Amino acid sequence: MSRFSLKIKLAAVVFILVGTVSTGVAGLGLLFFIQEFKASTASRQFSVVSAMAGELDDRITAAQRELTAVALSIPPSMAGDAAKLQHFLDSRLDLHQVFSDGTAFFSPAGTLLAYAPGETPLIGKKFATREYFVRTLASGRPQISTPFTSARGEGHQVVMFTAPVMGADGSVIGVLGGKVELREENFLSRVARMHVGDGGNFFLFNDNRQMIAHPDRDKVGIPMAHRGERELLDRAIAGYEGSGEMVSPSGVDGIYSFKRLKTTGWILAAERPLATAYEPIARAERLVLYSLCGLLPLALITVWLFVGRLTAPLLMFAGRVRESGRDGTPFTPIPLQSGDEIGELVQAFNAMMQELTSQRRLLEREKSFAEELLQHSAVPCFVIDARHRVIIWNRAMEELTGVEASRQVGGAEPWRAFYEEPRRVLADVVVDGALHEMADLYPCYADSALIPEGLRAEGWYRLKGKQRYLCFDAAPIRDTEGNLLAAIQTLQDVTTRANTEEQLRNMVEAIGESEERFRRLVELSLDGIAILVDRCFVFVNPAGCEMLGCGVPDELMGREMREFIQRESEEVFLEQMSYAESTDTTAPWVEERLLRSDRTAIEVELGVGPFVYRGQKALQVIFRDITERKLAKARLETLAHYDSLTSLPNRVLFFDRLNHVVSEAKRYHHPMALMYLDLDCFKEVNDRFGHAAGDVVLLEAGRRLKDCVRACDMVARMGGDEFTIILSKMAEPQDATVVAERIIAAFSLPFQVEGEEASVGVSIGICIYPVNDTDMDGMVRCADGAMYRAKQDGKNVYRYCEPPQRREGEVIP
Repeated sequence: MSRFSLKIKLAAVVFILVGTVSTGVAGLGLLFFIQEFKASTASRQFSVVSAMAGELDDRITAAQRELTAVALSIPPSMAGDAAKLQHFLDSRLDLHQVFSDGTAFFSPAGTLLAYAPGETPLIGKKFATREYFVRTLASGRPQISTPFTSARGEGHQVVMFTAPVMGADGSVIGVLGGKVELREENFLSRVARMHVGDGGNFFLFNDNRQMIAHPDRDKVGIPMAHRGERELLDRAIAGYEGSGEMVSPSGVDGIYSFKRLKTTGWILAAERPLATAYEPIARAERLVLYSLCGLLPLALITVWLFVGRLTAPLLMFAGRVRESGRDGTPFTPIPLQSGDEIGELVQAFNAMMQELTSQRRLLEREKSFAEELLQHSAVPCFVIDARHRVIIWNRAMEELTGVEASRQVGGAEPWRAFYEEPRRVLADVVVDGALHEMADLYPCYADSALIPEGLRAEGWYRLKGKQRYLCFDAAPIRDTEGNLLAAIQTLQDVTTRANTEEQLRNMVEAIGESEERFRRLVELSLDGIAILVDRCFVFVNPAGCEMLGCGVPDELMGREMREFIQRESEEVFLEQMSYAESTDTTAPWVEERLLRSDRTAIEVELGVGPFVYRGQKALQVIFRDITERKLAKARLETLAHYDSLTSLPNRVLFFDRLNHVVSEAKRYHHPMALMYLDLDCFKEVNDRFGHAAGDVVLLEAGRRLKDCVRACDMVARMGGDEFTIILSKMAEPQDATVVAERIIAAFSLPFQVEGEEASVGVSIGICIYPVNDTDMDGMVRCADGAMYRAKQDGKNVYRYCEPPQRREGEVIP
């Protein structure tokens, strides 16, 4: 299967998109142009035909009016005198110019009495049956006949204009007629000599499909297509006026326009070949085609260069990735500087590779440590791989068997250290899974009681010329997916069985004691400890039960711990479990909230780590109650910002708030005030009643001050009997006066101290922004100075800071 690079795929997609959009836009634009052009062409051609029809109507009306005027000028006495009529007609040159084929006078009986110009053998003949004569005589009004063949014979198609000659009594005494030869030059045939655009022309026909005027004079008088052969022509005869496309009798596609004359009801038509009429459309199509043929390759080249520029950093990054780690060279970060997603990918790759490099070094150190651990282990052991080749033969093994590692490592004959003939060792049995051969290989064997899938065997063997009773243990080594990688076999010299058994008993007792200590440690731990299998409880210590609000662990068994995690902490807890499961390492400790069985919440610090419970993968969750610690932290924050006696903000919080209020006042240009207060006669209360009574007065003073200000204002204790008030967002600077008078009125009431009344006043200094200093420290000094002036002026009063003196030319903000 062929493979294409990302650059080719991306360039192809972008080019297809650009090409599709460009072609679609060009096609839609061309289609819109074609439709609009066709409609415009048809409309313009119909307008021309309509104008020509109006002009032809005017000419026909003028000819008929001229004939009528001449008929009215014939005296009734002349109607019966053929000689006078002939002389009269010969003298009317104006009629000769209009009616090219001559004018005639008919008697009421239809006899031709006179004809001009020239002589005609038809004089004296009757024409009473002619359609034009019958209609004129019957209506007494001028008429225009349909084309008919002249008496001169075939090839002479004429139209007769008639006008009645009226007698004194109003009766018709004669008919004056004017003939127009359709195949000769006249005002009717002249319309067929005109052109419509390039290659277009006019023709005139009537409802009988008889051609009246046509550029080809041989077609005059000849019937047109029969009904049903030309749909557009049938519609025009039926009354349609407008334009449409139709195939001419010669098989040429054309655009036809039809307009009916008002005077005669004839139909004036214009025909124009489509090839000529729609030539701009063909040019537009060629232009669009040539433009697309020229622009699409240019777009392809542009897209290719643009995509190449975009993918260049990615290709460079891919090349560096392929080169990373070759020939054992250490990884060096890729120095690709880019602010887009490729740059982020490079940074992530660098971080990942650095982490992998670090992990690789760690694994190599761990591998080296494991090999060195085995090499320096006092327990004789060796390791074979899945193909029975010896890969480790430690020093203790060399000492026990007398066989050097150089003779064993790389070979597949570990049996030579114990037997004289080839046979399986216990590690070979583990690798092959040949448990059915154990009875033939060892007189005493069993499954290992300590290692899953491990085997154990004992027997007497001669090593280094001495009989030794050896105990073999072998177990498989598997990867995380359970695939067999190798097998390890350890040896123990148990010749002195009693000593060995004693050592084993001591080991068992030590292990039991260690397990007991661990169990009691878990049970007595103040931290909650839980073991989760498939994220459900399988073990909870007493402290964990108590923190979760359960009486006994059985109430929790089989339930998911996420049921006891508050919703806001649930996502973090799930991330901790997923991290521990995926990385097989302990997730970072996080502060979370647990929900007890009674749905009350407690603050805990919680950690999740991997665990093995009865041979299953599990999670160990340790959580400790930090409610008291958080409360203590909150108390410390309170002590840092609030006065311990009055619970009012202290100096630290006061200056922070003052800085904020001053900044707001400067930004939004509204006044604010700072009040500095000192209690009057407070020292006498302390001296008379003691410091405890003084504390009571201070508490009551703080309460009265808070009652005198708004919720958005701030009362703070600066120390001793000094207080401050910040009035923010005042409507007027004079609002501070209202507050000061309210405070003095509140302090005019006596204080109750140990059952007695004590009078304590207050002196107030006021600094107004922006009248006084706008600097925070300057405002404090200004308010403090005003307070001391209030003290000097008799106490229990308020004083404003004096505004700074304005020097000449100085503008005070």
